Amino acid sequence: MAGFLLGATGAFLVSISLKALRIIALAQAAFLGFLAVSGIITINFGRLLEILTDIVNWFTDSLDSIFSSILELGIFGAGFAGGFIGTTVLLEALNDEG
Repeated sequence: MAGFLLGATGAFLVSISLKALRIIALAQAAFLGFLAVSGIITINFGRLLEILTDIVNWFTDSLDSIFSSILELGIFGAGFAGGFIGTTVLLEALNDEG
């Protein structure tokens, strides 16, 4: 039961954090786009894409490691994963309705 509640709480916090990060990223992209169009800065898109690819690769490696560690915990890990996945699905369903 504790694993399920921790998983649900984790999923809720991740959902809220991702929404906040999405808003911040859009604001930064708009500001950098404005600076680039104004000629104040020059954006090296090749290097930017390389950095983003490295970040995504690191994140997927970390996520795989985290989930394998949780699943090795047995019943607690299963409860945590169930709560996390269930809450994530529920939050997505609620976001689609609203």
